[in-house]
Amino acid sequence: MAPYVHAASPDAGNDVISRIYLIRHGDRFDYANPSWLESAKDHGALVTDPPLSALGHRQARETADQLRRITKTNDNENGDTNSQQQHHNHHVDKILVSPYLRVIQTACPTSDALGLPLSIENGLSEAHATPGVLPSPADRFAYFPHIDPGHVSLYDVQSTP
Repeated sequence: MAPYVHAASPDAGNDVISRIYLIRHGDRFDYANPSWLESAKDHGALVTDPPLSALGHRQARETADQLRRITKTNDNENGDTNSQQQHHNHHVDKILVSPYLRVIQTACPTSDALGLPLSIENGLSEAHATPGVLPSPADRFAYFPHIDPGHVSLYDVQSTP
């Protein structure tokens, strides 16, 4: 079945189109390595904030490459300056991430690819959030210079009962 294509009205050229790309974090280390959980507990690690697995890091790089292709496509990319086909540059203005380590790790390659900082948005955290337990953006910045420590989260997350 062919996709539905909406015919734009003549004055639609002035409309602003917003696109939101939603990306889930890559594969979790604790799912790929079940023994990590016990070891992490023994060493005082925050077990609710596991890192990415090797597969998760690969998924993050592949996602960044795909987003770069989607958002940076233009007429000159193929050297065809006389092309009648118009390509659009779907500009990305901001990268919002939840405060979880695996999400930050997933987004770092995209931050590099698009040249944008990561803005930690607490409202994107999981349903069973535990505010005050995860490191602050300033603490994360020490290990992830991709993070914008000046970003003010739009949503103040409350503990889940």
